[in-house]
Amino acid sequence: MNYKKHLLVIMVAVLSINITGCIGVNRNFKQIRATLTESFDADFEKKFEFSVGRAGLSLAGMIIRLTDVEEPIDELLSKVSQVQIGIYEKGKYGEMNAKYEDLIKVTNMMEERGWTYIVRSVQREELAAVFIKEKDEELNQLCIISFDGSEMVLVEVHGDLEEIVEIVIREKGLNFEMANN
Repeated sequence: MNYKKHLLVIMVAVLSINITGCIGVNRNFKQIRATLTESFDADFEKKFEFSVGRAGLSLAGMIIRLTDVEEPIDELLSKVSQVQIGIYEKGKYGEMNAKYEDLIKVTNMMEERGWTYIVRSVQREELAAVFIKEKDEELNQLCIISFDGSEMVLVEVHGDLEEIVEIVIREKGLNFEMANN
């Protein structure tokens, strides 16, 4: 009897992971994180880190279709195959004052991995960068890196990103507001 309960718990856990697509981040994401955290003279503590695959995103899309959302969020989610997110807090050791040299170091590291930056900025000890990666001349990965004085955020999105851009332009046009900095 006890054996059957344990087997049921294990089966539910395995099915939950497969159905939702929620698993740990992949090796590439971990390597980027490790390289970034080693680049700064500070220690980082993981706040949280997770990945959602196609099944989990499909489930989210189905739930969104049941709501009265006017935005094409379910259509956008259908074009995404995986999202990985990590948020890391600066620990007790060291300071995290992002400088231009750090931005260049991050850019070089990402370019060595096949990424191309489309936006990057260092301002007031904050660093932000957006990178893209293509496969067979199609945009299929986006990576966002952000640092401030207390935390680092890393986001990676896989999917048909060109199709996502087309949907956004179709729905919103090219009318968007720019920040007045």
